[in-house]
Amino acid sequence: MNFEFLYPQAFWLLLPVALVVAVKNYRQSSSSLIASHLEKALRLQSDSKKSAQFWFTLLCLVLVTAIAGPSFETQTRPAFQSSSARVLVLDMSRSVYANDIKPSRLAQIKYKAQDLLPLITDGQTGLVAYAGDAYTLSPLTTDSATLGNLITNLSPEIMPFQGARADLAVKQAIDMMKQAGLSSGEIILFSDDLGQSELKAIEAMLSGHSWKLSVLALGTTGGAPITLPDGSLLTDKSGNTVVAKTHFTNLEQAAKVGRGHYTTYRSDNQDISSLIQTSDVTANLKKEGEQSVDIRVNNGYWLLPLVLVLLLPLFRKGVVFCSPLLAILFGFNSNNAEASIIDSAFNNQNQLGYQAFQDKNYESAKNLFSNKQWLAAAQYENGDYQQAIDNLQGESDISALYNLGNAYAQHGELVKAADMYQQVLNQQPNHADAKFNLNLVKDAMKQQQQQQQQQQQQQQQQQQQQQQQQQQQQQQQQQQQQQQQQQQQQQQQQQQNGGNGAKTSQQQSQSNANSSSKENSSGETAKPDSERAKNNSQPEHSDNNKESRNQQAKQPQEKDNTTKASTEKSASASSGEQQSQASEEQKQAQLAKETTQQNVDPDLRKLEQIESVRDPSYLLRAQMLLQSKNKEVPTSTGKDW
Repeated sequence: MNFEFLYPQAFWLLLPVALVVAVKNYRQSSSSLIASHLEKALRLQSDSKKSAQFWFTLLCLVLVTAIAGPSFETQTRPAFQSSSARVLVLDMSRSVYANDIKPSRLAQIKYKAQDLLPLITDGQTGLVAYAGDAYTLSPLTTDSATLGNLITNLSPEIMPFQGARADLAVKQAIDMMKQAGLSSGEIILFSDDLGQSELKAIEAMLSGHSWKLSVLALGTTGGAPITLPDGSLLTDKSGNTVVAKTHFTNLEQAAKVGRGHYTTYRSDNQDISSLIQTSDVTANLKKEGEQSVDIRVNNGYWLLPLVLVLLLPLFRKGVVFCSPLLAILFGFNSNNAEASIIDSAFNNQNQLGYQAFQDKNYESAKNLFSNKQWLAAAQYENGDYQQAIDNLQGESDISALYNLGNAYAQHGELVKAADMYQQVLNQQPNHADAKFNLNLVKDAMKQQQQQQQQQQQQQQQQQQQQQQQQQQQQQQQQQQQQQQQQQQQQQQQQQQNGGNGAKTSQQQSQSNANSSSKENSSGETAKPDSERAKNNSQPEHSDNNKESRNQQAKQPQEKDNTTKASTEKSASASSGEQQSQASEEQKQAQLAKETTQQNVDPDLRKLEQIESVRDPSYLLRAQMLLQSKNKEVPTSTGKDW
């Protein structure tokens, strides 16, 4: 039988007891001399004080010994330890937008994965999502809350490559467990379909190995159209609407090859229960349960009756300290000595704040905490990132620096967040979470720089377009002024030409009249015999003169009409040219806008519409984009429709 104290550090409590006794004895020895007739009367009082001091010293000694945890026996207990691991693989292809199961396949995949996490109490869990390629969203961890938050923000829209490659996701899960030093583990696949090529690749990876594959199949054989987030239906290359059907035979065959459990979607969560009951975690726990460990038993409770006996002499008048001792005695639990020491670091307000924090009532928790780090944690969870930053500034320990970096990142101050993560890595280079967050922040900073550059380029292009439009407007105004001046000059010339034509016609008519009179006079004097003939011919000649006069009178009118028509045609032509130029400018502006929109990456245009840092789905997409840069692009993405 081996005897030992479980908590030998408790004997340090005897030092203040010894100090109190020594001080009291010193005061008694240095007291002044008294008269002999009074010495007998006071001797009784001094004897009673000495006995009380003795009982008090003995009580403290027994009490401290009980606190120290004397142990002289051991107890055998089964060992429940699990080194197993599993990876959740979620299908994020566009077929999960189908709503043949309500509200949609995507929603049910996320619900089922989140329902599975609380049932996993041992081992480590990782997370992989796949579409046209597979990506690690979380390494193996025991933090189910973080995994649940990641699953909530998943959607096919944030996947870098569209398609369906479940075989690449299984390979990614196996590589993750191998990197953790494991030679066996379980893969739980949440999917709505599995192609023949994917099935063959999975069979090749799992055959001859100890990896286990379980499958939860979602969907129906009849299928449903794929409704995209913008409300439109997905169509194939021929323009036909795609109907996503689930091929259950391939999914069941994959589970058989992987020596795992196969189940289909059920609304009563029996599918999740069957998955967890057949999980490797339960099997490993049963195997570990066959082992046992020896645990020392705390026998300090046997000293409690002796403590009660030693307390009896203290129940006398004037013994004031018996109540605190009783409170210490009955409030003491030897099995929770370490916990009581830790809890004593918090006052009542902090304990209430911690309870509120555990209940996720962060608003009341931040009003109760007085500890700065706990207060900052409550403010962070409540979304008050600036207040969390103010409370964490000045702290130098690793956890405070890491939390300060998280608060900076959520507040949008990426440079300061990267600096905090770097300080954490300087103190602890193997801090995996700090490395992971630092990479995310750096990638987000790069995305922001690219967005700023694109915005600057767009602003420059818009300024150039505005300058070009202003120049074109000035040119149009100058052309209009020139056209107006030309029209005025043409009108003046036409008016001058019209006046000159009228004068010439009058002169011609007068000259004709004079010539006719001269001919008549000469004919009368020279040729009297031919008067009859001339007189007979005069009406015809006069008629010809009238016609010539009418023609001459019509000529200026026709000229005026032609000038008016020419001016109207020129005016209409100029207005038509202006309209055509304006329409051409509008077309050019539209083409310029379309070209600028085409030059911008559509993914980046979507990312500009959200708060890049505050949106968790953006961080997930940035994480997957970073992984896609570090590996080869898959030759085939599976379902491309």
